[in-house]
Amino acid sequence: MLTYIPILSVRPAEVVALAELPDLAKDRLVPLILIKPWLGSGTLTRGIDKIRHALSSRRWFAELDPEYDPPLAAESYAEIQNLRNANNGFSNWIAFVEAVHGAIPVLQLRGAISAAVILEQVDRAADLGRGVGVRIDRTFADRALLSIHPLIDVLSQRPGVNFTIIIDYGQRDARLLVNVIPALQDVAYIRERLPAATISLSSTTFPSAFTGNISQEIFERSFFNVVNSEAGGLVFSDRGSARAMEQGGGGVPRPRIDLPTQSQWNFYRSDCVRDDGETDEEFRARRIEAYGQMADHAIRSVDWDESLNIWGTQLIKITQLRSEFGITSPAKSTACRINIHLTRQSLYGADFSAQELEEEWAD
Repeated sequence: MLTYIPILSVRPAEVVALAELPDLAKDRLVPLILIKPWLGSGTLTRGIDKIRHALSSRRWFAELDPEYDPPLAAESYAEIQNLRNANNGFSNWIAFVEAVHGAIPVLQLRGAISAAVILEQVDRAADLGRGVGVRIDRTFADRALLSIHPLIDVLSQRPGVNFTIIIDYGQRDARLLVNVIPALQDVAYIRERLPAATISLSSTTFPSAFTGNISQEIFERSFFNVVNSEAGGLVFSDRGSARAMEQGGGGVPRPRIDLPTQSQWNFYRSDCVRDDGETDEEFRARRIEAYGQMADHAIRSVDWDESLNIWGTQLIKITQLRSEFGITSPAKSTACRINIHLTRQSLYGADFSAQELEEEWAD
């Protein structure tokens, strides 16, 4: 049963969080993964291997990250340019996906490509017999006002294709909810022209700042619920509680543990910063204690669910013990949050027992 299409990137925290999901959650989601080099270097193969290890033989949507442009000197530059070649209906891209077991091709729509090229790409992708993914960019407010009708009109010339269409609003805030009526109009038009297509709504409202912020509603879930209550039959999508774009910036973030529920993120953030003259060892010891204190707060909160016995919650329990095997870095904290969030959203509204979620612990 498909309940969730999280859009993830080939970043360590996201891949680890995905790999550590309980089987019950993995069986209810089909992630769309934006492919780019692992850790920003090398060919695409290493990242693909990480994804396949995380999902085993399960299906996933494969999309070449349209926002990633490798430096000219990068090892992946020629490979990515080759995959972006639109000749013969992006035949290089389709052949690349065909070689990856379980991968479902997502159409490349970057740049000005003709209807004929789109249709040829659809035909080649459909020939794999795995279905065809289409992610429609509604990221920016000005783009969100543009009609998606011309693209749907082109796709409707292939009514027999098994399309999954993801309408992606990208990074937003609470104002995402003003898009309910346009989203309903988009869904209605897609269903008129492609009645057999699976339709998914995606966005992320995960915050970029946490000063004074102790919790936030998961607005993308609220947005989806309102639209789905009218349209029915839609599939939820988001960024897995990650941001749509990576953040830069220097310095070491303050220790923070996030506890997602089905409808809210809770943030437990320490004020621990490095003191003048403090050694690396001293600072590390204080950060372990700070993460432990944040774990204390999370576990004692009303939103802690003792029945949710998964990798992410076990990691918080280990952190409470002030163990070096617990959360000691922002990367591990992020993986923990994403793991809990992916589980929560894949099982949204479902009844399950603690025994069904139990997995063998692996650090």
